[in-house]
Amino acid sequence: MNGPMKSYKTSALAGPYFKSDIPNIKIDYRGLTEFARNKGCRVCDLTDEEKNLFITDADMNIVRKRAIKL
Repeated sequence: MNGPMKSYKTSALAGPYFKSDIPNIKIDYRGLTEFARNKGCRVCDLTDEEKNLFITDADMNIVRKRAIKL
C-alpha cells in the first residue's frame, strides 16, 4: 500500500458512504457560491439566514442535524 492510500485508510474520512447515509436536502450550491463570491467572502462566512435563502426544503439547523458524523 502506498502513502496516499495508507493515509486515506487511516484518516477520519476512511470508508465509503452509502446513498442512504447522505441526507436528501435540496441546496442551490451554484447560487450559494455565486452569492458569497459577489459579497466578497467565503460560503462558510455567510450567516445562517443568508444560507437559508438557497436551501429549499430545510434550514441550516436541519442540515447540521442530518450531517454525516465523522
